[in-house]
Amino acid sequence: MESVKWFLFHYHVVTFFIELTLNNLIVPLVFLPSAAVYCNGFLLDLGIPFKVVMYISDISFIALSLSMLMIFENRHSQIITIPYRMTKKSTKVIFYAVHYILFPCFPIAYYYGEFDLDTAKLEILKIIPCPEPHFFDKRTQIITMDMELFGMISGLILLYFTIIIQFFALQSGYYLLKKTTTHISDSMRSMQRKFFLILSIQIAVPILFILIPNIIYYSAETVNQFVSTMTVLFVSFHGIVSSVILIVLRKPYRDFTWNNSLGRCIANSRNKISDQSVRPKTVTVF
Repeated sequence: MESVKWFLFHYHVVTFFIELTLNNLIVPLVFLPSAAVYCNGFLLDLGIPFKVVMYISDISFIALSLSMLMIFENRHSQIITIPYRMTKKSTKVIFYAVHYILFPCFPIAYYYGEFDLDTAKLEILKIIPCPEPHFFDKRTQIITMDMELFGMISGLILLYFTIIIQFFALQSGYYLLKKTTTHISDSMRSMQRKFFLILSIQIAVPILFILIPNIIYYSAETVNQFVSTMTVLFVSFHGIVSSVILIVLRKPYRDFTWNNSLGRCIANSRNKISDQSVRPKTVTVF
């Protein structure tokens, strides 16, 4: 846990931020399959421009992918039997700095485009003839009209992180679960296997909650407002589920949570019962 604790902390900060932005700061109502979004969150009330608000949401998901990459790369670098791994701190700093600088620049390509909002809404009405009434509200704005560019950039970012995370994860799993070696003891190997399995389950939770909305979206014959709303709801719930999984699967977190919640209440009640049942014997003289 010593080497990975800050990467896990970074991962949970990002998941918390995504949940905060979707449920409080932005509160988006997306009109799929277009890029029109009705925002009713706190950031717009502060006067922050719509595209800046949505850009914050986009880079938060990029940060989530980066946090997953960091965790699996950390596990990869800790397995001494893997011949090619990043062991120098300077190499890791450069590797992640390039990712944090480069990938947030990609979405700017489709945010940069200019168009007339009223004309763009009329074009979207050709795709969605009967949208939800909030579509006609002044808060409903459009990220981009170039959905092909939007899909291409989003798809390339998703493909890249999927490939590189799977590379670190599969190679780590192979050397832990399949390949026999005498470099480490059986107990250490068992601990690493258990840790890797728990880590994989923990990372699979947000992936699943992001994958399910895409399955709903692409499997639906018609993308109505119910489908659009379900995609946002599934994504916004992944933060709290990730936290529950963290507490349930990892003993230090589980013990800490138990000892400071129900465990403390049960212990206090037992102490009170024991205090009441043990009383000093007294002799009364008449």
